[in-house]
Amino acid sequence: MMTEEQVTKAILQWLIDNGWEIICYDFPQSGTGVFLHPNGSTEKNKDTINPDIVAVRDNKCLFFENKSFFYYPDFEKVQYLRMTNDYSEAINNLLSDHHISLIRYGIGYPTTVHKAKAKESLHMVDFVVGVCEDRSIDILYSKDDGKL
Repeated sequence: MMTEEQVTKAILQWLIDNGWEIICYDFPQSGTGVFLHPNGSTEKNKDTINPDIVAVRDNKCLFFENKSFFYYPDFEKVQYLRMTNDYSEAINNLLSDHHISLIRYGIGYPTTVHKAKAKESLHMVDFVVGVCEDRSIDILYSKDDGKL
């Protein structure tokens, strides 16, 4: 079974190979991520979100939540980021060195995970990226006509 770290590393390599600049990344126990705080928050870690990958290319930004298995709360987290502006200050600060006009939020996991449960949750995300056993990447879903 592929780990979350392996999923994240495969997606990172694919993004780099395709001209994306990695703004930040995180996987379990790496300590490399960036925490997004809710607007107006004064508490250090309360309600923070730590995206697994944030990448930019041209004027577009991708936020990834990655897992080694289907995890419905990640779909909920992505939907929350997509549908609210509750983290807009942190996101704007993170991306302040870039001219971003489009942000997409999605999920990465092994292609073997993309079963009925995941397909039923696609309306909650902008994209789903699958990592194959050979570490190649398949775009399993994208609201932008199959493109990222």
